[in-house]
Amino acid sequence: MKTIGINGNEANVPHRVGVGQYAYELIKHLSLLDAPDLRFTVYLAGEPMADMPEPSDRWEYRIFGPQRLWTLTGLQGRILAEKFEGEAPDVFFTPSHYAPLVLPMPSVVSVMDSSYEAYPQFFKKKDLYQLRYWTKISVMAAKKILTISEFSKEEILRHYHLKPENVVVTYPGYDRERFNGGVKNQRSRIRETGKKYKIAGDYLLYLGTLQPKKNIRRLVEAFFNLESKNLKLIIAGMINEGRGGWMYQEIFDKVKELNLENRVIFTGYVPDKDVPYLLAGARAYVLPSIYEGFGIPAVEALATGVPTVVSKVASLPEICGEAAVYIEEPAKTDSIVAALRQILEMKVAEMEKRTAFGLEWVKRYNWEDTAKTTLKVLQNV
Repeated sequence: MKTIGINGNEANVPHRVGVGQYAYELIKHLSLLDAPDLRFTVYLAGEPMADMPEPSDRWEYRIFGPQRLWTLTGLQGRILAEKFEGEAPDVFFTPSHYAPLVLPMPSVVSVMDSSYEAYPQFFKKKDLYQLRYWTKISVMAAKKILTISEFSKEEILRHYHLKPENVVVTYPGYDRERFNGGVKNQRSRIRETGKKYKIAGDYLLYLGTLQPKKNIRRLVEAFFNLESKNLKLIIAGMINEGRGGWMYQEIFDKVKELNLENRVIFTGYVPDKDVPYLLAGARAYVLPSIYEGFGIPAVEALATGVPTVVSKVASLPEICGEAAVYIEEPAKTDSIVAALRQILEMKVAEMEKRTAFGLEWVKRYNWEDTAKTTLKVLQNV
């Protein structure tokens, strides 16, 4: 029986965004697949959270420290010791950029995007060095690389000069129970959620981390230039203290400079249970990023039947197709304004047509397919 080892630490966190969300959903759906000839050993630095897959005869957790630099210290040492003792897995999978530096078995890693190469100015020097150096080592040592869009694959091939057959695209999915067209009919829940975050009236919504590549400062400027006094802008999500989080203060400064304190609402982290209703109550979801490897929140918005505005850059045209309205040049505030006006002034018939198209379009994204493709790669390395 083949054993697959998984670094589960990115998934085992309370607030999952980005790679944490990807890692958790992938691990969860791998555990649900019918694969009687496989065993999974998931390595963690702490006890598995309550929503992690239940242990079984095919699904085992190995928990150990130390917490600090766990992948480079605890995990690295444990894998080498298990190899010496004949207890190591046959394949090791890391659902992020960062694998142990020395692995005595074939490895597979996931790389979300190469934003650190495209926009190094958005990263602290320490984080940038780690991303560049550690990702390169992980990628060059791996038998296969998984990534989340054709755009990201092309970027990985360009930066690391790999063979195309060694980079496999596995589109992420979304939670179909939480994000669907029926959410918009739950008006009382939508109103309750609005009250919880002190939102009254119509609003545009940005949902995601507060990072420079998300281009939120220009979104605030564009919102100001809309001159729509009855509209609010909701900025929902966590400050990412690392990997560019040091530049978030400029967003708050811009809001203050433009005297928008009463019209721009920062919610902070929004629990999973509130996200569908916050989305469903919005006039539009806006993702003005200058770089995205995939953009799960945009897919969740489309799946909820919410008008969606995204940048016409990186992976977003590939992921959203004709379902979204596009910001042609996200580096220009006027371009964001034009896209917002287009969605706000759209005729009802056109909006309904676009919404229906979006609900159909996103059916191509589901975590079961992601897990199946991933498992096939792991079985064949």
